[in-house]
Amino acid sequence: MNNETTPANPLNAYQAGQVSQQYANAVLPFVVVPGEGKVHTFAETLERPLQLAQTVNLHTAKDFITYVNRFADANSVIFVNVLGGRIQAILDYHEAKAVEEYNSNALQRHCSHKAIFNVEKTPEFKKIRDKSGESMSQSDFALFLEDVMPYINQPAAAELYEIVSTLSAKTSVDFKSGVRTDNGQVSITYNENIDASAGREGKLNIPEQIVFGIQVHRGGSHYALPARFRYRIKDGNLRMWYDLDQLEKAIEKSMEDTVTYIREGKVIDHEDETQTELPGVKSDVTILEGSV
Repeated sequence: MNNETTPANPLNAYQAGQVSQQYANAVLPFVVVPGEGKVHTFAETLERPLQLAQTVNLHTAKDFITYVNRFADANSVIFVNVLGGRIQAILDYHEAKAVEEYNSNALQRHCSHKAIFNVEKTPEFKKIRDKSGESMSQSDFALFLEDVMPYINQPAAAELYEIVSTLSAKTSVDFKSGVRTDNGQVSITYNENIDASAGREGKLNIPEQIVFGIQVHRGGSHYALPARFRYRIKDGNLRMWYDLDQLEKAIEKSMEDTVTYIREGKVIDHEDETQTELPGVKSDVTILEGSV
């Protein structure tokens, strides 16, 4: 008895495959190849894809709104991650509709058409955030204040410039002590070193609080960002820094304003007293706080 099997004829397999070419639902062509047990589809031969799979990253809220309004329908959903600074629209989201065939309250869709808007923080905000809590020498602190001076609302520019000038000039001094005064300032006492001996005594007055006025997110509004002034004196050397207050609240408020713009639109007032109205997304698009 001969148990040997005869190898498949490649030509016959090819011919069988050609004969077995069919159309799934008269739309998608496919071939079943004998011997492989596999189905080969040919979606690339279609004039248009059966399902749209597209992820687009937008850089501004205006462009995000424009894209969503172009493709959204009544079932599209926008998910907002407030602290993560990420807004994602799923344009082909599931339809809330009862389906008796499989006892469901959702007519599912592929959820593969997405628009993403990563709300970027401004460089100046990141600089001020990253320096918070970092101990600096008096000269480094002076350079930092000079660098971020355009973003400081309090103290006033003239007072701030005087502080920077004093910190930059009084490098050969011994700092003695510091006290908080009744007017909300910190008064630091120092002795100037003149000819290798202690010379004139002076005082450096610095506000207890610094208030930055800054854009948190690109294209957003300006917000007041308070910071508490800190210092330490050791062996006559002065170390200075600041600690930001309510940082998360500023981020949250900026994101909430961005979401309000996306939902309702906004009006921009120009210097020539004209206005520009920017629309929001379609009213039937659902906006939820969350992520997918």
